Amino acid sequence: MDKKNEQRKFEFTLYLNDNIIVQRYFNIIGFNKRAINSINFKEAVDENVELIQAILKDKTVDFMNKHQERFYTNPNYEQNGSDDKLKIVVRQEGKTIAYREWDATIYPVKVRYTVDVRSVIYELITKIQKCLCTPNKYLETEYMGYNIEMDLQ
Repeated sequence: MDKKNEQRKFEFTLYLNDNIIVQRYFNIIGFNKRAINSINFKEAVDENVELIQAILKDKTVDFMNKHQERFYTNPNYEQNGSDDKLKIVVRQEGKTIAYREWDATIYPVKVRYTVDVRSVIYELITKIQKCLCTPNKYLETEYMGYNIEMDLQ
């Protein structure tokens, strides 16, 4: 296989509702398509969600400490009644291969509307890259006795 065939176009996007917060395109050398349907990939994406949630939680705690008097008098301070959702989408050549969505209203408006993951974007993408080039012998593709692999053509 030549190098050009080994590279695939991938995209990582973090959304607040339908608004892009961060979007990065990247390639994976030695891409293993079997990795997409592995427990390894599921866990890598879940870890990325947890990392983003931890950042938002820390910013929420800082924000609430800074404005604690307002939160004491009004527990709904910094809520606007919207139904905001955060989403992570990983695509391969335009096809969605991973999707996670969670409620953003647990964070104050100022925190969720100013999400900044620039400091960890390298870590988020590297986690996905490493997983998707994992050799077959290291992939977990069985869950509770069931083979979770799908025919990828």
